[in-house]
Amino acid sequence: MNLSTFAKDALREVGNIGSSHSAGSLSELLSSKVEITPPVIDVIAGTEVAERIGEEEMIVSAYHFGDDITGTLLFFYPLTGAREVGKRIGGVNTLMELDNLLQKVSRKMADSFARAISDFFAVDVKVSSPRLDESRIGSIPELLSALGMGNNGALFFSTTLQDSGRTYCHLFFYLNEEDVGRIMNVELQTFEDEPLNFSEIIGSFEKVFEVEERLNDYLEAISVPPKAVREFLRSSGSGFSENRLRRLLEQVLIRAGIGEEVFFEVKAPLTYLLRVERCNVCRMVQGGACHTTSTAVGRFFMENLKIGVTVREVECRNSGGGACVHEVCLEQIDAFSVLPTASDIVILNLLEKAPMELQELIEKSELPEKEVKESLEILEYYGIVERRGARVEITSLGEVFLTFARNAYPGKEEYDDSWDDIAEIERRIELRKQSMPEEKAPWEM
Repeated sequence: MNLSTFAKDALREVGNIGSSHSAGSLSELLSSKVEITPPVIDVIAGTEVAERIGEEEMIVSAYHFGDDITGTLLFFYPLTGAREVGKRIGGVNTLMELDNLLQKVSRKMADSFARAISDFFAVDVKVSSPRLDESRIGSIPELLSALGMGNNGALFFSTTLQDSGRTYCHLFFYLNEEDVGRIMNVELQTFEDEPLNFSEIIGSFEKVFEVEERLNDYLEAISVPPKAVREFLRSSGSGFSENRLRRLLEQVLIRAGIGEEVFFEVKAPLTYLLRVERCNVCRMVQGGACHTTSTAVGRFFMENLKIGVTVREVECRNSGGGACVHEVCLEQIDAFSVLPTASDIVILNLLEKAPMELQELIEKSELPEKEVKESLEILEYYGIVERRGARVEITSLGEVFLTFARNAYPGKEEYDDSWDDIAEIERRIELRKQSMPEEKAPWEM
């Protein structure tokens, strides 16, 4: 049975949904909290099931699922846990009475498990008790063989229902190749009411996950110096098409697989539009919103540029739009903390005292005329200064900005001119991957 890691993860979630409802049923019966351990899903043989459960004497319940989804659900009660269940519920004096009680408890948990899966897939799942000749069953492998499990093993989802270290029962949900095929072929409605089977949806999300992993690699390898962030903000008024930070963001999104063409444009001060032509996320997940893109752009500004941001999709191909368009709004206080230059502060200090005409400002600032004009263009664009006829004056926003600028402007900044070299960034990604130990899932650690 060949299943990708992602497919196993998806089936694990199906098992999680069912087992959590089974635990809820047991919790109601015992009037106490019941926890489930981190689940394991793997193809194993009957002898391995016995090894995982342990050698303690067990009371066992088994149930078949039928109709649109098939499989077999097993409950293994260690005798100590079984007696605790009997004690909590009451009315049990003999081992036979305990066995009868646990069959009823198991049936209730099996019904809850099946109902949860039925609701998730919107299909019928019926529960039945298998007919077994108990005289011929003396071990767990013999039980599994009687239930129809072959020698090559089956896909088992397993978890333990417990409370404060006390094990009530081990839950095993096993699926043979036909059972897995049935689950994978169940049709689910997408956002546009176009049915896709479970395996197609898994495949789509697996592709999206690969894009997200590549994006994460880029974001962790990129280091943007404050000077580059300042140049990005100061180019928003003019010269934005040539800005290096803008080009890097577009390159990263394209190379990670977000879309074939990506354009990052200015909409208004501190507000931008990211336009993705032929968005791959939309192709991979029909009808889904492009949350992968929004999340990546948000992380880029918050983690790499240290600027708070709100990103929302305002147009999507899956909703009839011509492209996928995201509005990116930067937090003013964060952006203004990195925006100012030394020239800005000199000019604003003068304007704080009184409005001035341009020539007077140039003379009193003792700065080159070109530098003063460029600085005023940026400050006016962000509403920090305004012109009234021939005079320039600081705005109320500018007074607040000046307070930040005096405190935030750095004396000296380190600057590596190769910060946006995409080949160097990808080299760092490769080196990082080679140095990382192989990760294990939490339940395997």
